[in-house]
Amino acid sequence: MPLYDKNIILHNGVDNKTNFKVVTDNNIPKDLTNLTIHFNITDIESEETVITKTMTVTNATRGEAYVQINQDELYNIGEGFYNFTVYTVDSNQTSSAVFTDRAGDIQGVVEIKNSGLPKTRATQTADTFSSRVLGSTTYYFSNNLSGASTQNLTSSNHTIAVYTTNFTGKVQIEGNLDNIASSSDTDWFPILMNGESVTDMTYTGKTGPTSYFFISNVKWIRVRYEITAGNTGTFDKMLLRN
Repeated sequence: MPLYDKNIILHNGVDNKTNFKVVTDNNIPKDLTNLTIHFNITDIESEETVITKTMTVTNATRGEAYVQINQDELYNIGEGFYNFTVYTVDSNQTSSAVFTDRAGDIQGVVEIKNSGLPKTRATQTADTFSSRVLGSTTYYFSNNLSGASTQNLTSSNHTIAVYTTNFTGKVQIEGNLDNIASSSDTDWFPILMNGESVTDMTYTGKTGPTSYFFISNVKWIRVRYEITAGNTGTFDKMLLRN
């Protein structure tokens, strides 16, 4: 099923809609009825998936569909060339590759460019926590947030806001350098916030947001906290902009 034999160009700072027409080897429109079409963008060097989308079918019998990639999805992706792949899944959950050209290639090329328009900084949220005992202390670790290390310009500048309610405990921001966030706590390291003298920041009955700024070129960021004696409150969430 050939799909698209040209480079796809996506622009940072705007929403991007790309139309496709899927045809058979005989150039007959492929019937997309009851098919789900998946679109993936991967890093050429690391082969890491950076965007995965489900395409929207506009005319199934004519093989017409489009993929919408919005500006917030491109914010943390650096400009340059990437690969894209497309595959279909039928009602029996059978996956089939879609060729990107008539030569039988299953990978196409995406070029991400700067649109020249201002980009809105996306805000990431860490509000899911899992507890683990290290030594004799119980720590709570957040979900992993992107460090935006593939971005140029201000990508190493990070602003966070920690939200707590009458919380007493210690808070630490951690970073990781792996392409895929490591599941091993030993691969994460503490990050010192600007203006702080220690990485473990002490909170005593703190309510409301507490903001920090730091500079670090990392792949992933998370927050770790521990509850200390006398706590009657909660650690609610952390917001990150980079």
